[in-house]
Amino acid sequence: MNSSYSTYSDEDILKSIAEHNDESAFAELYNRYFRILFNYTFSKVNDQFAAQEIVQELFVSIWQQRQRSAVQGCRSYLFSCAKNLIISHYRKEYTRRFHYTQWEVQSADSIALTDQQILTSDLQDRYEKGLYHLPPKCKEVFLLSRKGHSNREIALQLGISEKTVEQHITKALRMLKEYLKEHFAYVFLLISFF
Repeated sequence: MNSSYSTYSDEDILKSIAEHNDESAFAELYNRYFRILFNYTFSKVNDQFAAQEIVQELFVSIWQQRQRSAVQGCRSYLFSCAKNLIISHYRKEYTRRFHYTQWEVQSADSIALTDQQILTSDLQDRYEKGLYHLPPKCKEVFLLSRKGHSNREIALQLGISEKTVEQHITKALRMLKEYLKEHFAYVFLLISFF
């Protein structure tokens, strides 16, 4: 760490960055918060490369927008920025996967898509939309369980009890079942007409 800023408050460092374009102050802020923000981000995205990219993007954004009005509560501001970038990451990832899935479906049999394939794709889309509506922690636990992690592994990774993991999975399944129930009525209606 740069010793000339080691005793400065976070707000004083931000002020120095904003008013003087102080790269040393920025380096101090980076050194103070990179590891903390990386660990937080990694706990949400479970991908080291993505977590590092998100935190780097956060600091680049802070530097590029350094002339903006003063920030109150530096730590909460940084975590809020990280949270927004994580959400953005998931949106991009969802869009990428959605388009890739669409491409796979179309390229698999672009000439003769059967009704079954269309319904399956529609059901998959509905399932992914249902996931989007889950509470964040519930969704995180559910997705880890679907990736093959045991309840114990999930509990250790997220620092929660196995019972809480079970409750999140049960809640996710219940919410998804309710969300998909409406869709099944639509599917059966379609099938009955054809």
